[in-house]
Amino acid sequence: MASEQPKSVLKHPYLPKDLKLPLYISNVKSTTEILAILAVAAGFLVIFAWYLSGLKLRQQKFCFKRRMVLCWFFLCAFIHMVLEGYFAIYHATLAGHTSILGEMWKEYSKCDSRYISSDTFTVCMETITAAIDGPLALITFLAFIYGSNYRYGFQLMLSLFQLYGDVLYFSTEWKDGFVHGHTDDPLFFYFYFLFLNSLWIIIPTFLVIDALRHIASCQKVSDFYIDTYNRKMAKRNVSYYTNHHDKSK
Repeated sequence: MASEQPKSVLKHPYLPKDLKLPLYISNVKSTTEILAILAVAAGFLVIFAWYLSGLKLRQQKFCFKRRMVLCWFFLCAFIHMVLEGYFAIYHATLAGHTSILGEMWKEYSKCDSRYISSDTFTVCMETITAAIDGPLALITFLAFIYGSNYRYGFQLMLSLFQLYGDVLYFSTEWKDGFVHGHTDDPLFFYFYFLFLNSLWIIIPTFLVIDALRHIASCQKVSDFYIDTYNRKMAKRNVSYYTNHHDKSK
């Protein structure tokens, strides 16, 4: 009679193959179901953000490009706080979770097993992202909705944080030799790992440039008015001194 296979060597789809996951339970939902749920949720959030960006809460309407950027901020707020927040809290027992968020992370871990194995860097990075980037993304969204003077400052901060975190994420895996995922798999490596994560490289880069341009434009206008004011004050002082000097004679 064959002996029962120990849980410590239970087969799992992650790399490296000798990775020990004693709590591992296979996903109940298929890859297609998980991706469909994620796509529907993301679509709903984008539609809701698009609706909010169209409300008359400020005098000037947003252009198409700006409304898409606001949808990005709103989607990021959800992803950072809910999805990544879930990982930050439950990373130690994630392998045994069967909730929809747990299964999403177990599915994603097929491209990067650092998530399923509670890798120190990944846990720290995701915790910071959930605690700081998430609320900041929501604050940035609301700052634009209500026309706050700080909106481009928040955009710059958020985008720099996202860019920095993603560069570290890619570079640490590159330094490790891409040993935590299936680099020959189109879905796991090219779609999950490269494409999805590259969004937090490409979009924040453009938003950093966009924020800098707007801040620079505001500074240019501010400098113009300050210089104009200073010249007027200088002329007034000269005129006052001249008149006072003539009277004294």
